[in-house]
Amino acid sequence: MTSVYIDGERFTLAPAALLGQGGEAEVYDLGDGRVLKWWKPADHPDFDGLPAVQDAVKRRLAEQPEKLRALPGNLPPAVVAPCGFALAGKRSKDVVGYLMPKVGGTPLHSYGEPRWRRDHPIAGDDLVAVLLAIRDSIAALHRAGVVVGDCNDLNILVDGRRVHLIDVDSYQYAGFTCSVFSERFVDPRVCSPTALVPIRPHDEDSDWFAFAAMAFRTLLGVGPWGGVAKSCAAHLRALKRLSVLADGVVYPRAARPIATLPDELVALFREIFERDLRGDVLGDALARLRLRRCTTCGDEHARVRCPTCQALAQLPPAVVHGRLRYQHISPAEVALATIGVGRASDAQVYLDGGALMRRTPLGPERIGSVLAGQTRAWLGTHFGIGFYRAGGYAVGFTFRPDRGVLDDRIAMPKLRGQLVASHATIGDDRAWLWLTCADAGRITTTCIVVDAHGTVLATETLADNAWLAGIGGACAAGSFLFVPTDDGVTRVEIVQNAITATRVFAETASLVGSADRLALCSGGLDVIRRRDAIRMQLT
Repeated sequence: MTSVYIDGERFTLAPAALLGQGGEAEVYDLGDGRVLKWWKPADHPDFDGLPAVQDAVKRRLAEQPEKLRALPGNLPPAVVAPCGFALAGKRSKDVVGYLMPKVGGTPLHSYGEPRWRRDHPIAGDDLVAVLLAIRDSIAALHRAGVVVGDCNDLNILVDGRRVHLIDVDSYQYAGFTCSVFSERFVDPRVCSPTALVPIRPHDEDSDWFAFAAMAFRTLLGVGPWGGVAKSCAAHLRALKRLSVLADGVVYPRAARPIATLPDELVALFREIFERDLRGDVLGDALARLRLRRCTTCGDEHARVRCPTCQALAQLPPAVVHGRLRYQHISPAEVALATIGVGRASDAQVYLDGGALMRRTPLGPERIGSVLAGQTRAWLGTHFGIGFYRAGGYAVGFTFRPDRGVLDDRIAMPKLRGQLVASHATIGDDRAWLWLTCADAGRITTTCIVVDAHGTVLATETLADNAWLAGIGGACAAGSFLFVPTDDGVTRVEIVQNAITATRVFAETASLVGSADRLALCSGGLDVIRRRDAIRMQLT
């Protein structure tokens, strides 16, 4: 284990103290109200086989101490600023990381995920207050001569109405540039005309563009370049300024209706994304935004009449296509096959520190050892799957709750960057483990398909597959995975070691969306939708 020195005292960076990690650093809890952001050295396992990246890491680490010492002192309170340094040795002058106060909160990224927002409702006034707090913090940073640069929703934590801006070591100020960026929030104005890669430095206007993109995604559940545009490749949309508001772009069904927002705000977003309007132009419109909850459907909107209810009232009666039949059922009738393993000791299987436990008639029994605070696990009907990550390595395992056996021999792929989300879909004889990471400005999802004995059947990293939006609501049947998408239920399977969508049941498109959840039932599929549940059967 790595050791560092803080104020002359030796600290060991134990895996159990790891709070999280990104592409460039790991964050450890020091146990005294402070955390350490430890910069990964060039010989870190994450950089193996990447000589150009290793050279860049060496240059960045040589510059970081001087850069942090030059950080202005008049920063806004929301910015989590350094409060000390960690050294490589007791008498060393080599800075290997910096200290900052420990703060809590949920990444702003989660607030833009439709399924997460459905499970974690937030009052409209609170949501607007969060966005205004971010706006005020960015404006204050600019007054202090600081540009955020890599302004993105993973670097902002939300705690009630408060926000915390983290990762100040990547900020741009005092002649030090910000060399990193996030594809989802980079300003196309500073990018190459042929690729979404910056060729000019970040500036205040690029921060305001990123803020607009974050506000849009937080309010509506879709990014400015979301949806499907058949006339343009996805990676060129930002360069061509073809936003989700443009004619001809298919708006995602899981997102909240555009009509939720007042015309004034929608027009500003259109000017920003399609006509390069820049600057602090959203503040006044956001301050006037009043989101109120509809007493009928529960959605929040800024209109006289609820746009969601109006849209539902205009829908034609459901048409049965071919042999598809469906009926409305109670959500309580839906039996989800995969459940997350938590820390509640009254559950069948639960986590207790560094142990995975199960309940038996004779009392609690240990299934196996895991890494405390870093383990995520899921339980299916016959077996479970989980993983933990420490340093540059990930350990995957399967377990049998009926036998109290844990097998940690899953051959996990190398994971780089910040873990954004993880979940699993478990069938009778195999599990689909999904790990979503942000690295080098991109978000990708790695899928590991494992049988009940821990043998890896397929591994693949997926980036632009449209059906990935629905994997959180998928269910498994035999060798197939069924995923809810806006185009209908999509069947995914392993074909020649590749994880591939092999069929789309187009007749279900009017009934299913990517934010729904699927479950197997006798002869068909149950669907938990935003407001109800249905049972679909092919007869």
